Amino acid sequence: MSEELEKKRQERIANFKLSISEAIDQEEETTGQPSPDGQPSAASSNGASGTEAASDEELNSYSANPTHETGSVNKKVLRKAKKIDRKRRKRKAKKNRIVFRLVWFAMVLFLSVMIGEFIMVGVNDMLGVGREEDQVVTLTIPQDADIDTITDILYENNVIKTKWFFKLYAILTKSTTGFTQGTFEVATNKDYQALINYMQSDMNRTDVVTIRFTEGMSLKQYAKLLEDNKVCSASEFLAACNSDDFDDYEFISSIPNASARPLKLEGYLFPDTYDFFVGEKVDTVIEKFLANYRRKIYGKKTRVLGYDKKMTVAERAETINMTMEEVLTLASLIQAEAANKDDMYMISAILHNRLATIPHDGINENNEFGLDYLQLDSTKYYPYASLQDIPLAERKTFKSTYNTYDHKGLPPGPICNPGMEAIEAALTVGKTDYYYFCHKSATDTEPAVPYYAVTMEEHIENLKKAGLR
Repeated sequence: MSEELEKKRQERIANFKLSISEAIDQEEETTGQPSPDGQPSAASSNGASGTEAASDEELNSYSANPTHETGSVNKKVLRKAKKIDRKRRKRKAKKNRIVFRLVWFAMVLFLSVMIGEFIMVGVNDMLGVGREEDQVVTLTIPQDADIDTITDILYENNVIKTKWFFKLYAILTKSTTGFTQGTFEVATNKDYQALINYMQSDMNRTDVVTIRFTEGMSLKQYAKLLEDNKVCSASEFLAACNSDDFDDYEFISSIPNASARPLKLEGYLFPDTYDFFVGEKVDTVIEKFLANYRRKIYGKKTRVLGYDKKMTVAERAETINMTMEEVLTLASLIQAEAANKDDMYMISAILHNRLATIPHDGINENNEFGLDYLQLDSTKYYPYASLQDIPLAERKTFKSTYNTYDHKGLPPGPICNPGMEAIEAALTVGKTDYYYFCHKSATDTEPAVPYYAVTMEEHIENLKKAGLR
């Protein structure tokens, strides 16, 4: 146990000796005075080895025989050493604070300049400042484009210079959606808000397709024309035409036998010249047709011979005891069969004569029968245009519910989309004795020639004249 205590004592003495030596050295360096024991300093004595020897002897003497005088001297030395160390640390801390403040100020100044420059560039870009004037670029916006897509398109075409500043502006102004699909010609000096407004309007699109739908075209022909002009796909269009998506139009929801029709909207897509956008939604395509039909049939009033007031087409249908649906179906037959405008009115009179025999079991005043069958070639294969259009697997067994050779009266609905002239003819119940008609086909040099007959016997002779027998 005594050996262990002695060992610890020797370690404390060694540590204390080292501290005293360092303190004395610092004091001598600072004051240039000799050490407190009156002896020369280590620098003026016999060298380092001598100093160590003297210190060892002094410490050993102190440890073995401590005195009040020696302890007092060592305490003074320690206090002075601590004071010197505090001053040194204080000077160092002051110097470090100055360096830190300089670095901090430089960083703040640098960041302020950078942020200011960025904001200035962003604001200039937002206002369109610095962009080339009188320069127009063509942009194509895909369907359902988000703000990231729009930003990339504008940046790649040099319409904007700062992508994330534009995106930030769109977010803050709640303009990240609602961009219109299509092609736009955009001036590069527009400000952000003008750019957003421009691309959110169909009115500014340049990918406009103008299509003429002629009288008598079927919905299948409409579909092909729309697809050929890249407005929408034919299959998508025909599927929509046979859906219930447009029943908010009263004249569509009131169709009496919609389930019996191969294409529900046949006859209601008014033939005319229309403007569409490339890739336009099929619903808006069809709504353009229906809006035109409603305007022509239910909105526009004209004077009618024999009546004091102007009437719409739908009101005129009531005067001849027909529904608008029946008038439209009859008009489609007239449109499909007639050779020219005058022929339309004659065919209308003939078909009205035949329809009038229905209450009399198809017998007329000449005692000819079967006249309640309209017997029109244009109805034989509907919804196909001809026998060759019917799929080969169905061709032998196909029977059309629209075939007026097999079914009495009007077919279940229109077989095409008639124009206003055919509708006018259908509304005109002309007086004639004819119950039959046929045509000699048109050639490259001659138009079609119509033939009319009162009796079946006359009709057979006309068929021979027309080259049909």
